Amino acid sequence: MSFTVAIAQFVVLCGHWCINAVVSTESSIFLGSSEPKIDSKRRIQISHSWRLAAGATRFALVKWQVDTSMPPCVLGMLPPLLHELVTKMNARPFSDPQAENVRRSLSKDAAIQELDGTGRLTLPVNLMKVTGLETGSKVVVVGMFDRFQIWNHEVYHQGVSVKDDEAYPEAIKLF
Repeated sequence: MSFTVAIAQFVVLCGHWCINAVVSTESSIFLGSSEPKIDSKRRIQISHSWRLAAGATRFALVKWQVDTSMPPCVLGMLPPLLHELVTKMNARPFSDPQAENVRRSLSKDAAIQELDGTGRLTLPVNLMKVTGLETGSKVVVVGMFDRFQIWNHEVYHQGVSVKDDEAYPEAIKLF
């Protein structure tokens, strides 16, 4: 995936030069973390800086569990990243039973959700159920550069953050 920052088009409008910047969704970077509370309508606030960086109001959400020793989380991404995943899955034959299991496993709890006017993201009931999230509880929303994760607050602080700390020495080797 390329990280195209912007394509500028120069337009002559009413005798004045204007710059019309088209920001690629591929340049979206989700950094940092927050600990919002899920409200009674299953909504969490997405940070203003993330909304600006994404330049989008729609997010794809899927159940995500890479480490089976930990409960799953909600993985959030922009729809183009989900489409890349679908393209990879569609490269596998539809007649392959394992490929069908993979498709079903990832898509059965997936959704594309629109942010409301104040930047809140509604979490689907099925995703909340399979990831242990509950209305009225705090969650941890963690940026992961081109995607983000939404974790049960206790699961994150008792397990995931410990694993993150253990991985830090390896992460700094990237620099």
